[in-house]
Amino acid sequence: MKKLVVVGVSASLLVLAFALGYFAASGMLNSPAAELSFAHPALAKEQPSLAASDPSPLGAYTFRDVAKQVSPCVVGITARTAVKVPQFDFPFWFFEDPFGMQGPKRRAPEQEEKELWKKAGGTGFIIDASGLILTNNHVVQDADEIDVKLLDEREFPAKVVGRDPETDVALVRIETGGDLPVARLGDSSALEVGDWVVAIGNPYGLDHTVTVGVVSAKERRVGLGNYDRFIQTDAAINVGNSGGPLVNISGEVVGINAAIIGLRAGIGLAVPINVAKAILPDLRDKGKVRRAWLGVSIQPVSPDFQESLGLKDRQGAIVSEVIKGSPAEQAGLQIGDLILEFDGKAVQSSWELPEMVGLEPIGKDAKLLILRDGKKVQMHLKLGEKPSSEAPPEEKAESRSELGLQVQDITPDVARRYRLPEDIGGVVVTDVKFKSPAEKAEIKQGDVIMKIGWTPIKNAEHFYEVSSKLGTGVQMLLIYRDGGQFFVPVRIKAEE
Repeated sequence: MKKLVVVGVSASLLVLAFALGYFAASGMLNSPAAELSFAHPALAKEQPSLAASDPSPLGAYTFRDVAKQVSPCVVGITARTAVKVPQFDFPFWFFEDPFGMQGPKRRAPEQEEKELWKKAGGTGFIIDASGLILTNNHVVQDADEIDVKLLDEREFPAKVVGRDPETDVALVRIETGGDLPVARLGDSSALEVGDWVVAIGNPYGLDHTVTVGVVSAKERRVGLGNYDRFIQTDAAINVGNSGGPLVNISGEVVGINAAIIGLRAGIGLAVPINVAKAILPDLRDKGKVRRAWLGVSIQPVSPDFQESLGLKDRQGAIVSEVIKGSPAEQAGLQIGDLILEFDGKAVQSSWELPEMVGLEPIGKDAKLLILRDGKKVQMHLKLGEKPSSEAPPEEKAESRSELGLQVQDITPDVARRYRLPEDIGGVVVTDVKFKSPAEKAEIKQGDVIMKIGWTPIKNAEHFYEVSSKLGTGVQMLLIYRDGGQFFVPVRIKAEE
């Protein structure tokens, strides 16, 4: 009996202790001043403090407030371009005797050209009460006529004030006779991956569509030129969103929506607003952006290149071409030079160099630190103005090499056939052996091989002579393709 009493008392005490603990815990969690604590002190240190790192936490109406604030500044853009479309005038007898089997040969259908309007839709946002609107260059670049539609359904003709194809930014103006709501421009450099963002635009002509997502990546490079350091977001962006604002939850524009990768893939790209802000004065005052220029083509330091030059790291930009008459040629820069510093600033990656140069004033005396033949050399040059960009084409080609290539001399006929520059030196690739070192390095028919290592190639015979002496390891070939030249690392392995 005593045992039963003891067991009963113990059970009662346990229930009481559990109840007290439960209500104490409930009170703690419901208390506004209470903080969670952890049994192990190390765990407490590792827990992130969200409240401390989130200056503007989401509220129940955050996105609604942002949409109300920014939507009046967002406009729809319709660009119309006159295009000529071939029209065939079929003779009346065509359907009776389409193959001309009855009687004498009849006249062929006549081709005429008819001019039509090609329409494209996009988005923009007002940045000045007088009617200045930011959008993408590709929305308006070929337009003969541009119309802008405001949130209140009013429409106005617009004129291009300035365009910059390099950054895909354009500035247009409308005249409304009154002040307009203006979007606030934020600081895109303050964005962090995971931040909430809102995209507003006209996808598929659906005016003022609002979508929400996060910043998926910063400085995303997708190979669209020297200034493709995009903000990547998973906020839904579709055809027609181009030129519209990407907005943070404070209602500030942090990007210009510009492109998508794959339909409904959740990968949208926006031009950082800081890029646009930097060129706005030039667009407004001059209609274009004037940039400083070295006059070189560059490429990154790949692991193969690093190995072939015996470099400790992959810092810098390799000069693959020096433009004739450019500041670089006048200063004595050479193909194969490795640019380590520009005006005292380290060039960590090749893509940094064009922007570093482009932000400097034209005519400035600049310093370069280069690596040539294993030695560091200091150079001085005066920055020129970058000319308008143009580009030509490529393609195909005899005998055999250690690289797995067949080549032929560049005769006038060959140069004409492949539309090569008159003064180009080297040999044309006519065949690439399957599974050869050249094929693995993605050398193609029609490529022009200008150098093997630092040896300029004179003709096909010289090519085979030089290539037959190549040893194992990484060999650098200077290739001309599509109007530009660049180094290709080719790895020759020992025979197994």
